[in-house]
Amino acid sequence: MTSSKPDVRAYVARLLLTREVGQRIPTVQEMQASTGAGTGTVVKALRTLQDTGAVTLTARGHQGTVVVSRDVGQLWNTAGLGNFRMVLPPQGPLEQQGILDVLQDALHAVGVSVVVSFRPGALTRLEDVYHERVHATVTSAGALARHRENLPGLTGLDLGPGTFYSNGSLVVVEHATRAPRTPLRVGIDRNSYDHQRLSEAEFRDRQPEYVECPFVLAPAAVLAGDVDAAVWHSMPTVIPPELAGLRLGPLATTAGREVVRQISPAAIVTRGLDPGVNALLRHVRPPDVAARQNKMLKAAASDGYLGSLRLH
Repeated sequence: MTSSKPDVRAYVARLLLTREVGQRIPTVQEMQASTGAGTGTVVKALRTLQDTGAVTLTARGHQGTVVVSRDVGQLWNTAGLGNFRMVLPPQGPLEQQGILDVLQDALHAVGVSVVVSFRPGALTRLEDVYHERVHATVTSAGALARHRENLPGLTGLDLGPGTFYSNGSLVVVEHATRAPRTPLRVGIDRNSYDHQRLSEAEFRDRQPEYVECPFVLAPAAVLAGDVDAAVWHSMPTVIPPELAGLRLGPLATTAGREVVRQISPAAIVTRGLDPGVNALLRHVRPPDVAARQNKMLKAAASDGYLGSLRLH
């Protein structure tokens, strides 16, 4: 017959993830009532967690027992919460890789492994978080602001300007020699809130014909002649776009640049009422993300893997 003691310890660890330093924990009697375990089992679970350094508690008279310190990683693992599950946009942009690298390093330092999947569309990824299919995702701050009113309870850790789209990374891709058609055919990815807003802001005055096109395939669509122009989030390529016959230009309209300002920060999005997840993410420092991204972007630019518009 399996002992219930590990389950009680997991329950107590999960409960302690909901208590910040300085907050009171439930009484032994309250935890006993919640678990159905004996008083001795609950007391032993608390003592074990203290002995292993997962938590430090102190009794403060009528205030009860409060948390003095805690090791979030140990509590997470003792609670049996498993890997930290994250869904990201399609692979390619270095900004995204920088975010993932820093997050993985931060959680690895506290003993928690990160498992990553990739899906296009900010709304789809936010729904994954909202419905508890994953612990977190990354979107632009603009996409989170647009969708959060329909997905109540989501919260975002803002990583700062330029962390989702770095300076100069959003460009207009056109063919270097082929004349555009009339009306102008513009690639647009309506599954991407950011790409749809950018495309409409940048090209609306030219009364274009919009053609559905995944944003990561914009350069290929221009080269193939499927579209005349598209907004693209530049990323490392085997052959620099200019050598492949493409011309990259900055966003030329005030409306387009205003959209960029709104969406350039990245946000790591979680459920606000998921204290363990949010406690783990406090180990992710936005300055570390910006520093890692800048290092990666400069290295790629110096190696000739990015378009010439990147400014750092």
